[in-house]
Amino acid sequence: MVKYVVREWAELISDPISLEIKDQRVFEHADLPVVSDKLSVTLRLKIRSHTSGLATILQKGTGKTVRTPGLWLSANKSTLNPRFSGNWRDSVGMDISDGLSLNKWYHIAYTLSEPEKRLDLYKDGDWVGFYGINDVKTQKIVFNEGPLHIGRAFSYNGFDGEISNVRYFNWRLSPEEVKEDFFVRNFRIDFRHKLLQVIYFYIIKKNVFQKKPIVHGSKVTLVHVSTRKYLSTKGIKYDLGLNNRQHMVIGNEQEIDLKNDVWTIIGAKGTGVNKGGPVSLDTIVVFKHQATGYNLHSHDMSHEKFTPISRHQQVTLCGIINTDDEWRIRRFDDDSGHLMSGDIISLFHVNTNKPLYSHSILLGDGSQEVSCHGDGSETNNKVTMLNYELNDKFSFIYCFL
Repeated sequence: MVKYVVREWAELISDPISLEIKDQRVFEHADLPVVSDKLSVTLRLKIRSHTSGLATILQKGTGKTVRTPGLWLSANKSTLNPRFSGNWRDSVGMDISDGLSLNKWYHIAYTLSEPEKRLDLYKDGDWVGFYGINDVKTQKIVFNEGPLHIGRAFSYNGFDGEISNVRYFNWRLSPEEVKEDFFVRNFRIDFRHKLLQVIYFYIIKKNVFQKKPIVHGSKVTLVHVSTRKYLSTKGIKYDLGLNNRQHMVIGNEQEIDLKNDVWTIIGAKGTGVNKGGPVSLDTIVVFKHQATGYNLHSHDMSHEKFTPISRHQQVTLCGIINTDDEWRIRRFDDDSGHLMSGDIISLFHVNTNKPLYSHSILLGDGSQEVSCHGDGSETNNKVTMLNYELNDKFSFIYCFL
């Protein structure tokens, strides 16, 4: 009889819990989804301090040398070290060069597959590294029936920080599924409630998260990838002189404000685009703010027109239509083709050739400073664009929370 493994997942930790280096949570093998030859783990992590030695995030196994799956932080820098056990070596994997910053939430996804002979790691929805088995005929991943440790495991200390939304899957998540997981958590769905699980899977089956084209006339939201905050405004204004007071653009909250976070894509003056036509990459567009009717705008920094804290180039809403409302769309991984919902992009202000930028620096009212700054290569230049249709469906879910 042919046996089939049913796709299952379990959320082991939902709300954030605080752990110190001697703390741990242990989940028995029998309580986890049945794994055949593939698995994935996703989680959210925030560390308070770097440790002087290797720090365990998670390890499944019966002893120190059994580690499928395993994920550690390096000493002092907190770089990610994903590992697994093989039949030729008990510790196989890679080191990711970029360390984690302190007191910042990250979404981490670990995926592993024996048929594909590979381990992949993602951070905040982005693919950051993989390990591929070379000798595919003889080298195999060794899975085990040991417990899963979160935090301290065997002779290794754990991490100092917080962890939440730890989910264990018995299949290898695709890059699209990793992004789904990342953005679903951005919407703060509580998977402990069975009703929400049903709603979630209904939405996934209906392909809400599958990439769909962004077209001219689409209503969209713009989410800053690093901080997961929506591009928005609160009505606070820059005073730029006589009869020229422009709304300050900010990063507002990690939950959508259906009034202030929605924008409409329209063609730049003279481009002759048709409403409903696809938006090509590396094209110039205008973003019209739904609530105010004003356009996303920037300008040079003459006469001390800079942001209040970082002293970068201002980003505003302007009611006087001009070429300072024009933005060039560039996708991080590929500039060809058309813009799709969920693409990771940068927006370059055409007249100054500066990319949209934000960071965790907060203004006095708790909102996040937004500017134009850098050359577009930084993580802080990354935004993702989502069809408003997606957010509208999630407003249906909010009524159950």
